[in-house]
Amino acid sequence: MKSFPWRYESDAPASTAVNAHSYAAAGSLFLWFPTSPPMVLAAELLRANSLQVTPSRSCLQVRFGPRALEDCLLLLGAGLGEAEARRARALVVLGGEPPALDDFGRITSLHELHVAVQTDWLLGQFKLGGITSHFHPIVHTGDTSHVFAHEALLRGRGRDGLPLQPLAILQRAREAGLFQELDLAACCCAIRESAHLASDVTVFVNFSPAMMDDAERSLKATVAAIDAAGLAPQRFVFEVIEADRIEDTDHLDRVLDCYRRDGFRVALDDLGAGYSTLNLVHRLRPDFIKLDRELIKDVHLDRVKDLIASKLLEIGHGLGIRTIVEGVEQPEELEWARKRGADFVQGFLIARPGPSTRPVPRA
Repeated sequence: MKSFPWRYESDAPASTAVNAHSYAAAGSLFLWFPTSPPMVLAAELLRANSLQVTPSRSCLQVRFGPRALEDCLLLLGAGLGEAEARRARALVVLGGEPPALDDFGRITSLHELHVAVQTDWLLGQFKLGGITSHFHPIVHTGDTSHVFAHEALLRGRGRDGLPLQPLAILQRAREAGLFQELDLAACCCAIRESAHLASDVTVFVNFSPAMMDDAERSLKATVAAIDAAGLAPQRFVFEVIEADRIEDTDHLDRVLDCYRRDGFRVALDDLGAGYSTLNLVHRLRPDFIKLDRELIKDVHLDRVKDLIASKLLEIGHGLGIRTIVEGVEQPEELEWARKRGADFVQGFLIARPGPSTRPVPRA
C-alpha cells in the first residue's frame, strides 16, 4: 500500500514522525498558496469551523486537535475546489514543534492529501461493509426471464450518506495511488456477495489493469476469497475492462492464462469501442465478448452501427466465443440482438442492478 505523504516512520522526534494512527494526533497543517484569494478563502473556511489559523505572507498554519486532521482536509478540499487544491502546497507536522528541515521533503499538494483522506475512508468502508457489490443480470437473448449470469458492480455511499458514483470511487483511489488495493477489495467483495446468488448462475467480476501490477498477489487473494465463500472457480468470469489502457498485451495474456489454469473464464468488455480492444480478441481468445453499449445505443436506427455490431457478433461466433450485447434499453435493441443471433443481453430494459439479497426484476 502506498505511504501517504504524512505517514512515514523515521528516527525523527515523536512530534514529526507520523505513523498509521496520525489521524488521532494533534498537530499543524502548513499551507502555501500561489495567490492571495485562495489563501483568504481557506482562512475564512477554517475560522468559520473554529480552527486556529495563523497567517503569514504566503503561508497558513492551521492547528488541529486530536482526530481533527481528516475533517480539516475534507473541508479545505471541498471548499477550495480541485483546481486550487492542486496548486496549494501542504505539509502535516504532528505535535507542537515547528517543521524541521527534513520535513520539507514531504510537502505535497493539498489535493493529494484530500484524495488520500477520502480513499483511506473508502478502504475502511470495505472492511465495515459500507461499500459493497450490486449485481446486474445477463440473460438469454431468446428468453430474458432466464438468467445466465450476474455482473458485479461497485456500490457505496459517501460520508454524507449520498450514493457514490463508481467511477468517482475509482478515480479517487487512482489519484491516491491506492487503485490496486481498492480494485482488489472490490473483487473480493464481489466474490463474498455472490455467495447469496443462486448456485447455478455465473458471476462476472471486473478485471482492471491494476490487477496486473501484482498479478500473483491478486490471484492468490481472489482464490482465497472464493475458498472462504465456499464457491467454485468455474462460476466466475473475469471481465477485462479498460483494455485500451493495457500496453503490455503479452503480460496480460500470461496473467489471464494463470487465471484460466485455476478454473476461471475470461471476458473482453467494450468490444467495438476502439481498435485496441478488437485487436485483443485474437490475442486473448476470451470465452465471452461484450459489445460496447455506445455501439448498441439506437443500433436499429443506424446502418453503420448495425454493420459494425453485426460483424463483431459474426467474428465471435466464428471463433467459438459467446457474445453478450450490453446496454439494451429499448425493445427494438433487444429485437435487433435476437435477429443477429447474440447469445446473451444485458441492460436496463431487462433489469437494473440490485443487491444480491434482493429478487432480480424480470423484463
